[in-house]
Amino acid sequence: MADTIAAISTASGAGAIGILRLSGPEALPIAYRHLSFFEGALPLSSIKPRNAYTCRFVDGEKKLDQVVFIYFAGPNSFTGEDLCEIHTHGNPILLREALECLFRSGARPAKQGEFTKRAFLNNKIDLNEAEAIGRIIGARSRFELELAQKNAFGEISRLASNLRSQLISLKAECEAEIDFSTEDLTFESFEERKKRIRSISDICSNLLKRSSETETLLERSRVVLYGEPNTGKSSLMNLILGRDRSIISEIPGTTRDYISEDFLLSGVPIRLIDTAGVRETGDTIEKMGIERSEKEFSQADVRLFVIDVSQKNDWDKFAEENRSKLEGAIVAANKSDIRDPSWDPEYILKKNYPGTVLVEVSCKSRQGLDILVSEISTKLQGLESSEDYVLLEERNRFHFSSITRSLENCLTLMEEGAPAEIYIKEIDSALEQIGEVNGRVDTEEILGRIFSKFCVGK
Repeated sequence: MADTIAAISTASGAGAIGILRLSGPEALPIAYRHLSFFEGALPLSSIKPRNAYTCRFVDGEKKLDQVVFIYFAGPNSFTGEDLCEIHTHGNPILLREALECLFRSGARPAKQGEFTKRAFLNNKIDLNEAEAIGRIIGARSRFELELAQKNAFGEISRLASNLRSQLISLKAECEAEIDFSTEDLTFESFEERKKRIRSISDICSNLLKRSSETETLLERSRVVLYGEPNTGKSSLMNLILGRDRSIISEIPGTTRDYISEDFLLSGVPIRLIDTAGVRETGDTIEKMGIERSEKEFSQADVRLFVIDVSQKNDWDKFAEENRSKLEGAIVAANKSDIRDPSWDPEYILKKNYPGTVLVEVSCKSRQGLDILVSEISTKLQGLESSEDYVLLEERNRFHFSSITRSLENCLTLMEEGAPAEIYIKEIDSALEQIGEVNGRVDTEEILGRIFSKFCVGK
C-alpha cells in the first residue's frame, strides 16, 4: 500500500479530545509539516517512536491548536505501517480543519475500516480479530461486548487452529494408509477414524448451535406480561422499566393492544411487552387485543404470567385450567401485601409444572421486584455471564456449516464402504473451509464487505 491515509478516529460531536490518525509510508513527513515544537526546531530524524510530543498544529503561519503527537514506526504499529496520531481538542470544526491540512499535504481520506483492513493485510490481526473489533465498537450491550472481546482476544482463532491441526492429522493418517497400504504397518482402526471425524463434526455442530442461541439473545429477547385485567401488568411493566410507560387504571380493559419497550436487563437487550387483559368480553376491539395477547404470550422467550392474589379464587382449579400457560412461565403473584386468605403458593407449586417459577410481588411496596428481575434474567439462560455463549459472524457460520456437511458426507461414504481415496476428498474440503475461518481470504469483494461495516478512522 503505497499511499498514506488519514481520518478522524474519535466519535462525531464535541469532546475533550479528538484524534487524527495517519497510516502509510508518508505518515510521519506529512504530519511533521504541520507540527511546531515548543523547544524549537526538531529534525524529522530526531522524532522517536512511541514518545509523546507536546507541540502546536499549524497551517503555514497559522496556529490551529496545541496538540500531543505520537509516532508509531512500522511494523510495530496497529496497521503494521508507519502510523501517527495527533491528539487535539475535540471540537469537530477544529478536527475537520486539521484533517484538511493533512489532505493538502499528501494524505488521502481513509475509507470505512481501512486502518483495520491494513492491519489485517499486514498480518497484525487475523480476520476474526478484525471482525471482533467492529463488534466491540458497535456493541449494544455488555453481553455483546464481552462476546466480542473474547473473539478479539483470539478465542475463535484458537479453536479454528486446533480443529485445523486435528484435520491435518486425520488427513495424514488417511494418506499414509493409501501410500503404504502394501507395507506391514499398523494404522488406526476404521471405528477409531470414524470416531475422530465424528468428534470434529460434533464440535462444529455445537459451535453453530451456541452461536444461533447467542444471535437470538442479541436480537432482543421478548418478555411478555400476560394475565387478566387489573392484575397489575402495567404497573409491573412500569416498575421494571423504572418509569411510567403503560397507562394504569382501575377500569378493566384499559390496555386494548400490546405495548412494548426495548431496554437492557442485566446488560442484555430485551423487549418488554405489556398485553391486553384476558377475559370474556363482547367488545370487538377488546377481543382483537386479547387475541394479540394470546399470540404474543405463545411466542415469548420469557412468559410472565401476572395474577392478583388479593382476590378470592379457587387457585387449585385456576392452576389446572391454565396449565399450558403456567408451564415454563414465571408466575408473578401480585398484590401479595394484601393477599386474600384463599391464596397459597402451594396451589401452583405442588403441580410441579416443568420450568414454572413463582415469585410473590407487590407493585405498591416493590416487594419481590428484585427477585422477579433476577428470575427473568435466569430464564434468559443466565445472561449475567457470556461464558457459555459464542459469537460467530455470518462468514464463519457458513464455513463451520460447510465443515460439518463435508465431515458428515465423509462418514456416509465410509459407511458405504468407499475407499480412503474417495472420502479423503471430503476431509480436504473441510480443511479448505477451516483455513478460511482465520482469514485466508483472497477476494477483494469479501474483504470489502467485512470492513465496510466499520466507521471511518477505524
